[in-house]
Amino acid sequence: MESEKINANIRINGEPIPFLLSPEEEPYFREAAIKINDRLAVLHNKYGAVANFEDLLSTVAVEAMVDALQAHKNYERLRNEVNGRLEQIDNRLDG
Repeated sequence: MESEKINANIRINGEPIPFLLSPEEEPYFREAAIKINDRLAVLHNKYGAVANFEDLLSTVAVEAMVDALQAHKNYERLRNEVNGRLEQIDNRLDG
């Protein structure tokens, strides 16, 4: 059974962004907002004089997607390694 959705305002750079989330998702969105705001602050301190907010936010989005792609690639590699080892164990037990 799907849990009920709740309204959550997640603040990015002080601006609320409304989301309709499951209660299980909300902590992840709140943690993501903290990380995004922290990264925006770092980039603003470093490049704020030459980059506008949209540029900084785009940079954060690209960095986050690269991190997600790298994590997924690592997950796939580990999953394949575990499956290979389980297959070796099965073969030893069968043989």
